[in-house]
Amino acid sequence: MLATRARQTPNANAHWSLDIHGQWSPTNISQFYLQAVDLAWQLKTLGIEKGQTVIVLAASSSQWELAHHAILMLGGVIVGIDPEETAEHLETISTLVKIDAMIIDRVGRLEKFGDSVFNQISTVISLEDASESGKSKLHSVTIHDHLDEKLDHTVLSTAIFPNDIATIIFTSGTTGTPKGIAYRHEQIVTAIQAILDTFPEIGQAPCHLVCWLPLSNLFQRIVNLCALAGGSEIFFVTQPQKIIEYLPQINPHVFIAVPRFYEKLYQEVENKLNRQPKPIYHLLCYCLSAGENDSPVGCLFRFINRRLFKSFTSLFGCNIRYLISGSAPIPIWLLKRFYATGLLILESYGLSENVVPIAANRGNDYRFGTVGKPLSPNRVILAEDGELLVKGSGVFGGYVAEQQEDRRLTTDGYLASGDYAEIDEHGYIRLTGRKSDVFKTSTGRKIAPVEIEDLLKSHSKIEHAVVFGANRKFLTTLVTVGAKRPEDAGEMLDFARKLAKTLAETAAELPNYKRPVGAVLSFSSLSVERNELTRNLKLLRRNIQRDYGAWINQLYDALDNGDSIIHQQPLLIEPNIVLLKLPT
Repeated sequence: MLATRARQTPNANAHWSLDIHGQWSPTNISQFYLQAVDLAWQLKTLGIEKGQTVIVLAASSSQWELAHHAILMLGGVIVGIDPEETAEHLETISTLVKIDAMIIDRVGRLEKFGDSVFNQISTVISLEDASESGKSKLHSVTIHDHLDEKLDHTVLSTAIFPNDIATIIFTSGTTGTPKGIAYRHEQIVTAIQAILDTFPEIGQAPCHLVCWLPLSNLFQRIVNLCALAGGSEIFFVTQPQKIIEYLPQINPHVFIAVPRFYEKLYQEVENKLNRQPKPIYHLLCYCLSAGENDSPVGCLFRFINRRLFKSFTSLFGCNIRYLISGSAPIPIWLLKRFYATGLLILESYGLSENVVPIAANRGNDYRFGTVGKPLSPNRVILAEDGELLVKGSGVFGGYVAEQQEDRRLTTDGYLASGDYAEIDEHGYIRLTGRKSDVFKTSTGRKIAPVEIEDLLKSHSKIEHAVVFGANRKFLTTLVTVGAKRPEDAGEMLDFARKLAKTLAETAAELPNYKRPVGAVLSFSSLSVERNELTRNLKLLRRNIQRDYGAWINQLYDALDNGDSIIHQQPLLIEPNIVLLKLPT
């Protein structure tokens, strides 16, 4: 693909990176292709051959992208590993597949893993000078900025077939145990074509895309390949924490992020709204509410809101066509609020076990509260219990190194998604709950917690909400807040009372059996480091239950005890933990 683009449009910009002066500097297709060929030659000299498995352990950058293409040119199998991955996970991965080589962006990466992993790998290659490392099998490669077009291209002569393995990804889902999934070249090409068919704007130049999600994640690599195939320009952001600073400079036409990014961004809008005088606050809230309507009046208000909230909408630059959200469900209220300001978020849905996204809303065909319609290679049906099943050329064939046939594949080749869903008469898919998350109360009510959690999170102060109640008479919830913890005990109790009232009002639209009766309020955020969130920011419910189980049990005991003081006021248990009864 890269070689074809280099022949067709050699002078077109492939990507942009920040130079040492903080200016965006372009690399054209021809130069990028020559750099990839040169790097492939260096890797081949170090022994990398077709079929060998090569780990890339590096921060996302244009160098990562070069390594990706160089390995594919050689017919190697690429495995992207997050630089923040634990040594234990890497050791587990090394037991599932034979690792022939590892590419790192700096020598310091090896300190994290020690000799146990290092000794299992035949060749380690650094993208920075490693001459003083003292490690015999650690080698360096050099990425040259300017190369002669007469560079020997015979490195590409290795026959690569459509059914050859291109990449192995490792997913731990919400279990925490890595599982390997291999995808063939033909499946990657299918995914690229399906995404370009679904989002044709990516292939309509000019189109700026942002590479800021981890390249260890296959989806970001496929997005970059879509840009290459469609003629878009990729901007590499090596410091994701500065994405808000860079977006107006990049001026993206399409932007992709996880729901939590959009939530945190909108929280700033809410915070500014709350600081306005009451008359202005109510006026702006009315404009937002009116802008949510899909009517001529709503269209007028969206036009007005685009200017009223210019400080917010301009964060994405002036070219934005739409935003895309994936990896986890996004609350419908948040979709409507962005829409009210003139920013359209299109929710998509996929699984690690299918390289092709399963479904997506389109720029001209969307419905909030759904994940859109299936992408062309996918065939979707519902099982008898309502679980979504998908079949298509992008579906995996089973986990790597597993001896038994994978239980997620039905006898007729459908992948069991693990999600309950509904499909309406127009083909839109609405997810109703993760099968493994759904539980029953002791009264026999079946609860899908995500719906309740999304509603509770509509309050700007709530970072995360996690609902509990399996085999209990009623529901409770853990809520974490982004607000600074009040130092004074009286202020703390006042804050807790107001939050309890807000949570109760928010949940009032739910049926009685879905309304949480009490809450554990925590001023400590859930974190990836404590294994409470995945790296895609999904809830690891078992671990959250482990960490907060004692306080959840204490909350249930207090609520069941008619003499407990919780029925009169919140209970301050620890400096960062308060137990609440929600008013009825």
